[in-house]
Amino acid sequence: MRFLTKKIEQNESDVIVSYIYEDAKNESEVFEYLDKLSNNELSKQIYEYKTIKGTLAETFKFSLNKDKKAIIVGLGKKEKLTRQKFAQCIASAGRCAKTIQGAKSIGFELLEHKTKCDCNYSNFEKHDCAKIIFTSARIGLYEFNKYLSDKKESIEAIELLENNLNQEIETAAQIGAYSSFAMKFAKDLINESAQIVTPEYVANLASEISKEHKLELKIYNKNQIKEMGMNAFLAVGQGSVNEPKFIHLKYKPKSTPRKKIALIGKGITFDSGGLDIKPAASMLTMKTDMSGAATVLGIIQAIAKIEPDIELHVISALCENMPSGSSYKQGDVVIAKNGKTIEIDNTDAEGRVTLADALCYADTLGVDEVIDIATLTGAVIVSLGHNITGVMGNNQKQIDNFIEMSKKCGENTWQMPILEEMKDNLKSEIADMKNTGGRNAGTSTAAWFLSNFTKSNSWLHLDIAGTAAPEKSNKETLKGPTGVMIRTLINYLIS
Repeated sequence: MRFLTKKIEQNESDVIVSYIYEDAKNESEVFEYLDKLSNNELSKQIYEYKTIKGTLAETFKFSLNKDKKAIIVGLGKKEKLTRQKFAQCIASAGRCAKTIQGAKSIGFELLEHKTKCDCNYSNFEKHDCAKIIFTSARIGLYEFNKYLSDKKESIEAIELLENNLNQEIETAAQIGAYSSFAMKFAKDLINESAQIVTPEYVANLASEISKEHKLELKIYNKNQIKEMGMNAFLAVGQGSVNEPKFIHLKYKPKSTPRKKIALIGKGITFDSGGLDIKPAASMLTMKTDMSGAATVLGIIQAIAKIEPDIELHVISALCENMPSGSSYKQGDVVIAKNGKTIEIDNTDAEGRVTLADALCYADTLGVDEVIDIATLTGAVIVSLGHNITGVMGNNQKQIDNFIEMSKKCGENTWQMPILEEMKDNLKSEIADMKNTGGRNAGTSTAAWFLSNFTKSNSWLHLDIAGTAAPEKSNKETLKGPTGVMIRTLINYLIS
């Protein structure tokens, strides 16, 4: 996919996207250009014949001439449009463009949206629009067709059309383009089958990434993991024939970093539940349990391209949770890297056990912030559904800044509590704690468990179990992997 910025008359797009608010006219340069190409027939269709009303994400395809097509997208009522709703409109335009035979490129009008509301997730400038277009258009255009015999033609280029391009727009467009790449990378990796995506496969992929982007890399094998005292992580993977791997990628800026951040992604490449085996229906999507690992691997590639003045450590404890004669069992006691003991109450609460050692490892890096992202609990789906990511942590300022950035990026988040009382849910008679505490407050209890394995006073935990790969489409993304939190995390890291 190519990402370009062009002046309006210089565009090479087969399809050009413009917009109308409900009950309003578009008087932009892009719309005038399109109307001129159609000999004013486009404006007649919209304003005289009312072919499109302008309701949110409504689309109207129109042939301008033998070479170019237009897609007009409804934005709904102007005072109700937000960045998130605009992203939905752009994704809708992308899906519409895929239905146009022979289309290879799509150009988008840059929109500046101003209302009486002064909140920064409602109004947006043209540089904000550039980011949204490059990410959300790619969402609308995305498909995983690797294993399909009949592959359809696809859009190869996305253009931003604007006569008054400036450095701010160009920089934002670049961030949007690299964020878009990170999202596609993560979604492709999550969509791939677990027979391919083993711990070794992901470790080899990390090696390729390190070479391409000149990143420092450490890959630890089973024996080295044991030598480092990460016995909790090892226990989860001991039932599989595919041995665990622990990866650590490091991006360093050319100048002195203004902050250092560890980003940890849960890396269960397949989760059968272990001896507490899942029902067949619940296992169907468990190749996606490495969504956190895919996310952080996508992000570090974007960061390496954007080159912000931060130091970023990407970490993942990779293994399969499988039943066999060597599997860890209910009642086993495992010792984490920091010496704390964990009684295994349920082998299907495995992600937190691997993250415990990953968090301990992050403590050795001298970073300013630690962030983990994980498909951790079914309880977060009960609480927040499939469109909201649960956010928890031990630093309220960090949490507030992250949630504010998620609003700017059009991603839904909600803070869940971590209370001292949660420890009673995990009380064990033979160890420091159990790895699960029953149904009640499952998301917060899991987060309290994790809090025992980090010394950082700026630790953020993102539970994406409901949002990483929902089984139904939402207004922006189709069912399956979404690349959730990638936009927010990239913009948070560079801010």
